[in-house]
Amino acid sequence: MNEMTTAKAALPEDTIDPRARVAAERFLAAVASLDDRTYWASRMFANVNLFLWHLDAFAAEGDPVPRFVEAFDAATGHLLAARASEVCGGHFPAEAYDTEEAEARESMVARMFSDVWVDMTDEVYFDESHRFVVDRMAANGIDAEALFAGKTVLDAGCGSGKFSAAIARLGAEEVIGIDIGEKGIAFATEQAKKVDYGTRMRFRHGSAHDIPLPDGAVDMVWSNGVIHLTADYDGCVAEFARVIRPGGTLFLYVNGRFGLYELLFETLRRASIGIPAPLFQHFLFSLGINSGRVYWMMCAFYGPYQWRAKKEVEALLQAAGFTDLRQLTRGIGIDQIELVSQGVPYARTKYGEAQLKYLATRT
Repeated sequence: MNEMTTAKAALPEDTIDPRARVAAERFLAAVASLDDRTYWASRMFANVNLFLWHLDAFAAEGDPVPRFVEAFDAATGHLLAARASEVCGGHFPAEAYDTEEAEARESMVARMFSDVWVDMTDEVYFDESHRFVVDRMAANGIDAEALFAGKTVLDAGCGSGKFSAAIARLGAEEVIGIDIGEKGIAFATEQAKKVDYGTRMRFRHGSAHDIPLPDGAVDMVWSNGVIHLTADYDGCVAEFARVIRPGGTLFLYVNGRFGLYELLFETLRRASIGIPAPLFQHFLFSLGINSGRVYWMMCAFYGPYQWRAKKEVEALLQAAGFTDLRQLTRGIGIDQIELVSQGVPYARTKYGEAQLKYLATRT
């Protein structure tokens, strides 16, 4: 029997309002009509404005759908006005610039992680990350120290290693962090030298869907918001099952489906196709946007997000040999799942299933 802790109410198959979908498609049609490279600036401005708009709009009370439609229709109007002006068109026809190839996009995300997170302070790296793990587990009735104590834990997709540090601090016997970002691995290795529990941390280059460890090598895999940004979602889960010993534990966090948040990110990603990612990243920094937000925005614009419904994720875990699935439906105040599970008005409209977080046992 699987122990399932679910949100308060069952989620309909698709809660995205059709008015929002239509507005997003109108925007994408306008983007597609701007097939000259001189329109890149207009397209980048539109994407940036829509992303920044959602920060305030999603935090506001009331139905977000009319505001979503209004914002996207305004952006569509600006793009069509740029096209009608005929100032830009016909000078630099679009060339084939493939931003869609999955492996390339995964590597780009890894580089962004490395570039952004190596700038964090030690307080954020060691203390804030530790508090986040402790508080989020406690909100679900879980003692974080008891969860990790004495275990060999793989941090799959460790980035800068901040959660590896938190897990070691909470008593893990050994933490192995792997990531495809070389800069992040180098940074994590240096950070480990600053704390006494750093001797229980080691880092190496490796992919979550091709883990450089033998079968049954670890007691636990920690995968925090990683596999939905990889080229092989299913392969990651299969690898987790391979390296966890029988009776061991998986912590998995992935994105759920069916909210305006998904529609926003998918629309902005499609609207960025054809614009070189390094150009867009430089553009964001030139606007004075801080590195953390630049990472978040570049993930929205270029990240190879795979949005899967709760029932799909659970079926995948069960097929891979995981049992006793427990969904962690509580979080801290900033977490989407906390807003959804506590029935905050319109939270489901905005975030759908929100963050899907599980503890599961390897059979």
